[in-house]
Amino acid sequence: MNSKQDAPGTQPSDDLPINGITLATTRKLWLSLALVTNLFAIVAHGQTQGSDIDPKLSAVVGFSFVPGLLDSIVAMWGILILSILLILNAAVMREHALRTGPTWHERYPFRLWDASPSIGLGRKGQVCAYIFFSILPLFALGHFWRVFLGEGKLCTEIGEGGWLPLAAGESDFFRLPPDANFGRTFGDYYRLAGEVAGQDACKDATTFFPLVQPIVMLLLSVFAVFVTLRGLYVVWRGQ
Repeated sequence: MNSKQDAPGTQPSDDLPINGITLATTRKLWLSLALVTNLFAIVAHGQTQGSDIDPKLSAVVGFSFVPGLLDSIVAMWGILILSILLILNAAVMREHALRTGPTWHERYPFRLWDASPSIGLGRKGQVCAYIFFSILPLFALGHFWRVFLGEGKLCTEIGEGGWLPLAAGESDFFRLPPDANFGRTFGDYYRLAGEVAGQDACKDATTFFPLVQPIVMLLLSVFAVFVTLRGLYVVWRGQ
């Protein structure tokens, strides 16, 4: 007599893989991305604030910024890297939400051990994770933009090995300098400096592509915020 397990079409679990990925794997992938995203945001935020949190987390995250790196440069990399991480995070979160339900607690991919996400401790864990993993990184992205636009300076090359600060802030990052041409714009003729003033204003600056790079950064950030909010909408409302 055939047992129920031997009946055709049955599975030992209802967590059936879609495109080769189960819900459990999707949750693990999302949690890995979420942890990397938040740890990176914390490290970069601490660097721009002069905090000693960077050395404590560098071993966990697997990287650290060069000590003394200008805040504007840290913010620039913070915008680029955090935007990409948010996009990947949101894509996995939305995939999970589309495959589960019926409440937002169940659609959100965080799980507090084996606790049910809809009741008791598990429900509280979902709320905390929602704020920490999905809301705080957006504030970090806004912080990086504030530092980048508020402290960044554009320097131009003058002669052999000489650099001169041109301007600072969004009004000049989003337009070409007066001496710009195709070769200068995409070569190593402009650099991003930071909060240092005076004759050392362009010291320790990094290569920067005026107009082009800020537009790419802006488009990437806007897309990251859009897909994150869209993913959170799917979590709240379902399909």
